[in-house]
Order: sequence, then C-alpha cells, then structure tokens
Amino acid sequence: MTTSLEQGYLVKGLRTDAAELRMVPELGGRVISLRRLSSGREWCWHQPHPDWLWRNGPGDSFGASPQAGIDECVPTVAPCRVGDRDLPDHGEVWFQCWELEPEALARQELSATVRLAVTPFQFRRSIRVGTDGAFLFDYALTNLGDRPEPYLWSFHPLLTLESGDRLDLPEEVRSLRLNGGLGVTISQGDVWAYPEPFPGVRLDAGELPGMPGACLKGFAGPLKTARAGIVNGLTGDRLELAWDGSTLPFLGVWINRGHGGFHHLALEPCSGAPDSLLDAVESWRQYRVIPPGETVRWSISVSLS
Repeated sequence: MTTSLEQGYLVKGLRTDAAELRMVPELGGRVISLRRLSSGREWCWHQPHPDWLWRNGPGDSFGASPQAGIDECVPTVAPCRVGDRDLPDHGEVWFQCWELEPEALARQELSATVRLAVTPFQFRRSIRVGTDGAFLFDYALTNLGDRPEPYLWSFHPLLTLESGDRLDLPEEVRSLRLNGGLGVTISQGDVWAYPEPFPGVRLDAGELPGMPGACLKGFAGPLKTARAGIVNGLTGDRLELAWDGSTLPFLGVWINRGHGGFHHLALEPCSGAPDSLLDAVESWRQYRVIPPGETVRWSISVSLS
C-alpha cells in the first residue's frame, strides 16, 4: 500500500512487482494511474497541463470534469429521465467524495461504499491484488428501495493512445452497434463492421473517418468471450481486461481522435447498452434489474504486462 499527494489530493495506491495503481478517494474513487514498472508505460490518460485534477459536484457535466483515468458510471452513462427521476451525466458516484474503509486498508484493499442520491442504490467497489498479480476490481450494487430497479453500470477507463497500440478484442467481435459520435456521420443504432468499417479505416488501430476532431462510441455483445485488451506492437506493453460475461455481457468501445484536442481510447465492460438507461430500457432493451433488497456482484481483472 502506498500513500502520496497529487495536486493536494490524497492518493492511495497498490503496487506489485510489475505494476502500480494509484487512486484518489476524494474524487469519486478515480484511478489516476496504471503504470507498468519495467517500461514506465502509463495507461491512464489525463489532460496535458499541470493542474489536471479538480473537484466536481452534483449536476456537473462530465465534460467539465478532469476526465482522467478510470471512474465508475452507475445507474446510467448518458444523462436521461427515467420515470420521475432525472439521472445525471455519467451517473451518481464519479463526483462524490469516497471514504476508504480502514479495515480494508489493513487488508491491503481499497474499498468504499457510496449511497446514490437520486436512485435507491448502494454501490461498493474494492480493489485488491490477485494471486496472479492482476488488479481485481470487486463490485456490489444493492437496491435499498421497495420496487425492482433497472440500472446500467459501466467501467469507464480513459486510456492513453500511443504509436503502435492496437485493440485486441475477441474473435467474435465482427461489428459495433453505434451509440454516438462527433465528426463522423452516423445515426444511433448504425452497425459498423469491425475492425475495418471502410477501406483503409482500422478501428482496432484507433482510426476514425474524419480525424482529427472525431470521436465514436459503439458496443459489442452480448459476448461469449469476456475479455478485451490493448497491445503495443512496438514496445510489447499490454493491458488486458477480463470479466464474467454472464453479469457484464457488453463491451463499450470509445475512440477519441482529436475531439476537444484529446486522443484516447476506452474499453468499457458494461451491464447493458447503450449509454442512456432510458434508451437501454425503451429501445435497445439491454439492461439489468435488481429486485428490492437484493444485491448483484461482479468483478473485473486488470492486468499489465
């Protein structure tokens, strides 16, 4: 376990022989660094200026956040109105101040439980080091209400994009169903072939038509093989995600090639699709429901090599 400061914020970390993870509890439990020690490769993207961390509050647009590293999106990603509830942009936990559990810290785990304000959910995340040296993210979501509640959850890692990087997705991924984009002409629900939707445009290489200045979000699934990675053919650096596809059947793929001046990727295991819970319920019909008083659990393994 490590403790440090970044721009005045407390940072807690986990370290193995091969890699280091650092997170900021005060900023929604945001993981700000995933670094391979032997090569120095930093996988967590952040804005290229000295003051790249700051606090946000309820009602803030995610676009006005640091947009750095890994945060958590629940019970929606896109803002929407479901029933009589207005669900905020990127959900209800990324802007909250998390308090780490002392008992878990003593076990070398980074654990926190967060109550949601709009929906009757309690969210818990714990990060620990597995026996294989991977970082294990363990989750629990509890419905504290008195009726069944639909939800979306999405892992939300903004990852650096370097020369030689290539997406490594399961062989079964032959297309992406699109959810949105800028700088490219699409309609929601369009299906693009993967990895080459147009001659000479390779999504697996992080390429988009219209770049620079274009970004795109699409979904693959339901998947039989629940894994995804990025490998660099020049350096050999590799990031690998693995999870249980019975709980998280979809993978969101985000590619930003210059929108806002940023270049990054995201591989987003998720419980449903698309980003809006309203659309997931009413249009795509890909979402999960938790009965009253019950808890669902899932895990993601993050490996660096």
